[in-house]
Amino acid sequence: MLPINVDPDSKPGEYVLKSLFVNFTTQAERKIRIIMAEPLVISSMSSLSEYCLPSILRTLFDWYKRQNGIEDESHEYRPRTSTKSKSDEQQRDYLMERRDLAIDFIFSLVLIEVLKQIPLHPVIDSLVHDVINLAFKHFKYKEGYLGPNTGNMHIVADLYAEVIGVLAQAK
Repeated sequence: MLPINVDPDSKPGEYVLKSLFVNFTTQAERKIRIIMAEPLVISSMSSLSEYCLPSILRTLFDWYKRQNGIEDESHEYRPRTSTKSKSDEQQRDYLMERRDLAIDFIFSLVLIEVLKQIPLHPVIDSLVHDVINLAFKHFKYKEGYLGPNTGNMHIVADLYAEVIGVLAQAK
């Protein structure tokens, strides 16, 4: 990344624009580095799951529950939006829903990779049932929903279908 110098003597509007752009490029570069490192982390988890798959699955589910604020074992998935929300509340609901979908996106990608190790390291059936139940709850709630996150819901549902496919091949 080439450093961008902002001349403090420039016009106020130009100074704000260039400062904002510097901030944007810094944040974009940081996010690109994080995204580029993701496949390496996920493949490392896959390799590690050869030796401790049940432990990784339990830890992964604990992380998932913490991210979604789920304290019980039901792993209930609910779209957050309601038709009676005010515009600001509805926008906030859409953003929170997008966050939830991002969590599910990451969670399902990791599940796909680590569950491939089931033939090498069998897991407890209750963990497999938890995965199946969670996946089918996503299929159930994507039908009939129309909103700004509809496309993302379909992507997440497709990933959970792939999780079920990996389980079917492994079991």
